[in-house]
Amino acid sequence: MSRAAVPVILVAGFLGSGKTTLLNHLLRAGGEGGSVGARIGVLVNDFGSVNIDAMLVAGQADGAVSLSNGCMCCSVDRDGLDTALDTLLRPSARIDAVVIEASGIAEPKSLIRMVAGSDDARLRYGGLIYVVDAPMFAWTRREHPEIDAHVAVADLLVLNKTDLVSDDELASVRADVVALNPTAPHIAVTDARIDPAILFDPVSPPEPAELGAPRQLTLDALLSENEESCDHADDGHRHLHDGFGSVEFTSPEPMDPRRLAGFLERPPTGCYRIKGVAHFDLPGHRQRHVVHGVGGFVEVRREPWSGSARETTIVVIGAGIDRVEVHHALRAAVADAATTADVHGILHITRHLPVR
Repeated sequence: MSRAAVPVILVAGFLGSGKTTLLNHLLRAGGEGGSVGARIGVLVNDFGSVNIDAMLVAGQADGAVSLSNGCMCCSVDRDGLDTALDTLLRPSARIDAVVIEASGIAEPKSLIRMVAGSDDARLRYGGLIYVVDAPMFAWTRREHPEIDAHVAVADLLVLNKTDLVSDDELASVRADVVALNPTAPHIAVTDARIDPAILFDPVSPPEPAELGAPRQLTLDALLSENEESCDHADDGHRHLHDGFGSVEFTSPEPMDPRRLAGFLERPPTGCYRIKGVAHFDLPGHRQRHVVHGVGGFVEVRREPWSGSARETTIVVIGAGIDRVEVHHALRAAVADAATTADVHGILHITRHLPVR
């Protein structure tokens, strides 16, 4: 069985919004010493000759590559990005996820095209997280109207520094964000604290033989302290998973590929990430199909069933999800008599297979 493609997650946001704070939090809470246990590769792109952001995360990531020769979207071509990612994904690093922190003046659409357009089968687009500086959002929009277009293409919106605004001001920021991007989930946080499990899956503990290898991060005690402090509802803290939820769908019946592809490509409002396995009972396509979807970008892999039950299991992760709507949409994607007559339906799934 081939190794699953590594999600490449983009973190963008205007200058000072909290991107580096979010990155450091992901490394602490999601790294090998944290709750997810992932080995996180980091690519930091700062604008200018001295990469301050890379210094701030130095020593915390297993592999860090810095692009400090300008904005990634305009100064680094695809070959440059592929080279940097190739460095992070060397086999010895055993990276489980890559996080790219973009310059504060980067163009998100270009970044998405560069990552989603990569033909490297080891990678998959893991979504664009856009960090919003809640106290400065109104001012930033006035001074830099292009920010509206950046918010509009995000897959997850993190409203940061919410402890610095009133309830009415936060409500106004939420309303503006939803107006600009009505389908993406958004979450209000302080100190850019989001649950890493939203972005990438927990990793199994290393085998005993691997325990002596260099480790990415050992901050278990710090993470435990932080989690304990969040147990008190009256101290102003929120659980990292507040606002997020998941919906699971299971069906022993085969799925209709055209309808399932439609769900993956145009998920219901609030969905950030979709993952699972799909069962199709069609000639030549009866393998286990592993599916991933983020913001309409879909990846599919085919594997043998290896004795496991042939059924579909899909998990949808997001904020503000309508559970009934999700279940209804997936139930509507179950195969029926029309499925076998749709000779081209499977192409809507196979077009998302990696190019070999």
